[in-house]
Amino acid sequence: MRIASGIGQSMISSSIGSTLRLTAAVLFFSCPAVLAQTPAPAPPPDVPVAPARPAQIDLNLINLPTTMSIARHHGYFRLTHRFASDLRRGTLGQQAADLFSLDRGAIIGLEYRFGITSNIQAGVHRSMFNKTIQTFGRWDAVPQGSFPVAVSLTLSLEGVNNLRDKYQQGIAITASRTFGDRLALYATPAFVAGTHAVDIVEGHEGHDIGSGGVDPHAHHQDTWFAGLGGRLRFSGTGYITGEYTPRLGGYDPNAAEWGVAVEKRTGGHTLQLNFTNSFGTTFGQLARGGSAHDVYLGFNITRRF
Repeated sequence: MRIASGIGQSMISSSIGSTLRLTAAVLFFSCPAVLAQTPAPAPPPDVPVAPARPAQIDLNLINLPTTMSIARHHGYFRLTHRFASDLRRGTLGQQAADLFSLDRGAIIGLEYRFGITSNIQAGVHRSMFNKTIQTFGRWDAVPQGSFPVAVSLTLSLEGVNNLRDKYQQGIAITASRTFGDRLALYATPAFVAGTHAVDIVEGHEGHDIGSGGVDPHAHHQDTWFAGLGGRLRFSGTGYITGEYTPRLGGYDPNAAEWGVAVEKRTGGHTLQLNFTNSFGTTFGQLARGGSAHDVYLGFNITRRF
């Protein structure tokens, strides 16, 4: 019995060993075939080409509006800064001593707007100039593509002394056309009511009313103007911007407002260095024009979020 039991155990052990050796051999010879049938990993995709930089990058040129929208429930912040020293006065040495007006005071404006829908936005802008507050709403009615130009409508209400006095209502239609990713052109015909009355407030007493003490604008209370401008991309993120705002009728003191600027786009920010003849940043201030000879250094900083 012991001999039979030993023989049985030996046979079982031999059978198990043979099975394990056979399994190992099958795995050994089948692995190369399995590996050969396994597809090689896909090569990494090509590095995507950076999208073309758009010609329209901001909701404003320098002071004039564009037709660019902001996304629904997104925000936009703008800081406007105009140094109060005329760059054309004094010698080069005197200008350098003041660091080209950086040591002088400035007129600062703060603005915030919100995208109610993808094509309707509302905002508020406050300028230190006469403590002016402008509230506004804009409807980006027609995008370019379905129409040869994009069209936006802006309605505004502003007043001095923190929106307590000298109310001015404005309406403007902005039309734009972009040419590829390089150039965008704009035209903004606008009407602003009550522009004459503001020049009675402190800071405007020196306005020249003409010979004989007769105000040539006695019968002009409102202003029509046409804002014209463009933005040209000259590098991947660099732009040159310009605008000009001639008055078409009504109250039109001083010279037409103008400005030129160089810009840098960095993600959601736009950084702009500009030269203008005016401190104006609201419709009413643009309607009253700028200096015929002064040039002011300034900058705008904007952020979309």
